[in-house]
Amino acid sequence: MYKVVIADDRKMIRAGLHMLLESCGSYTVAGEASDGNEAVLQSLALVPDLLLTDLKMPGQCIIEGVRILKERLPNIKIIILTAFDESEDIYRACKAGVDGYLMKDTCPETILTTIHEVMKGTSMFQPKENLL
Repeated sequence: MYKVVIADDRKMIRAGLHMLLESCGSYTVAGEASDGNEAVLQSLALVPDLLLTDLKMPGQCIIEGVRILKERLPNIKIIILTAFDESEDIYRACKAGVDGYLMKDTCPETILTTIHEVMKGTSMFQPKENLL
């Protein structure tokens, strides 16, 4: 069972992800955060296997948080689940060490498949629509 921290500034998104993850039986949600600072602090305190986080939240920039977490917790997997698909954001996330990048409108099955692949060691970045 993988331990997960969910970070999003919207409570409904956190609740939905919590239900999705716990429904499949492979994940347990160890903590939740509503801003970038909490995401980093919760992750450092709980040492999860996965941080599933929004990109743009109040507090510390999550890209900077990723750098800190990857340095202190080298085995943590980090997936950004966001509404922003700007090339610059994707590039910065990739350079910081993010393991996956998905859009929030991704279907639940694809989110779970992506998480599963990332936990196995595969990097997964959802392409922008109409680029393939």
